[in-house]
Amino acid sequence: MILDASDRPTRLDPIQGVLEILDRASMTGTNKLGLLLTLLDLAPTVDSDAPVITRTQMAERCIEIHWEHARPYQGVTLRQSSARKRRDDGTVADDTTVMQEIHRLRELLLDCRRGDLRDKPLGVVKRSAEGTTWHSRWAEALETALARVRASLLKNPVRLLQELPGKPAPFLYDLESDTAGLTLFPDALQGLTKFGGVLRPLVEFRFAQAVMRINRETLQLPVDDVYSHLFGRGRVMPPPKMRERLIDIQSGRCIYTGDRLKGASGSLDHVVPWSRARLSQIENFVMTSRTVNSKKSDSLLAPTAMENWLHHVDRSSDDLHECARDHGWMADLDSVRRVAFHIYRAADANTGVWSFENGEHRIEPLGDKGKRVVLDLLQD
Repeated sequence: MILDASDRPTRLDPIQGVLEILDRASMTGTNKLGLLLTLLDLAPTVDSDAPVITRTQMAERCIEIHWEHARPYQGVTLRQSSARKRRDDGTVADDTTVMQEIHRLRELLLDCRRGDLRDKPLGVVKRSAEGTTWHSRWAEALETALARVRASLLKNPVRLLQELPGKPAPFLYDLESDTAGLTLFPDALQGLTKFGGVLRPLVEFRFAQAVMRINRETLQLPVDDVYSHLFGRGRVMPPPKMRERLIDIQSGRCIYTGDRLKGASGSLDHVVPWSRARLSQIENFVMTSRTVNSKKSDSLLAPTAMENWLHHVDRSSDDLHECARDHGWMADLDSVRRVAFHIYRAADANTGVWSFENGEHRIEPLGDKGKRVVLDLLQD
């Protein structure tokens, strides 16, 4: 039977599709919203010539996102599913697969007498495990968790995320592609990368609403408190001693303005804004003044500021790696540059970028020329 064109499923604009998902997001579980956050985080890392996100990448990022959510809030462990599913062994699962696996990993840290690491970013935990007597136990447990989360993602949210009233055709990724990964549609990759800074807080807020509803019997909290607990960025910021070291690496000066940073006046800036990409590698941190950080805010860098940053990380590469090693932090300049490249490539020429020239802070359009300059810098 050949379908008439009017009978064929329509394909939504990807951003419209995401908003439709948010409008209909379940308040009894977070699986779909967690997958959306995972896609938003991974989209800027994907090459448009081969827009595939592997199942392992999805599972790794999913665990990283949810790792922070396992921290008890005022002694209460927040659940992310109201469903209680009976397992084959007769026991009952009372949370999502990813949260169950994370709680197992946190228990392992306690058993290894490293309970202090439970509230650290997962990347810090991985670095801290290297070369220790408990590394093999941790690595084996993490691999088991990844395998279970991979299977769970494919079984539930991956298959169901794009199912909407009216039965539109898939609009984010191809369900018929290789099950080893997701092949994103080109316009979906572009849209998720370009509008990630706007979409992410919407998804996070709906996520927080769902968690609040699931835990309403044990919590009497405003949603804002749950949101901050789940997604506040303070917990993934480097400690004070590491910030002091960053100032020393910058010779006590702001890399953007050249102004001297005096003691506690230093303010930590995400070069690629936190609102656009969740990058906590040491290369994505620079110390500035509070004024500069406030003026730059969530803006991308203009070409001159980008050149200053790249010169800094290239010149200080050894010192930054040593600092990261001493504090058990993450370091990966290639990843930061790759994400920045994809974000700038998806940006419009009229995107506002921040610069500091002739003693003045400016937000001005990136421009076609500026975009070419920045992309060339990031590819060098």
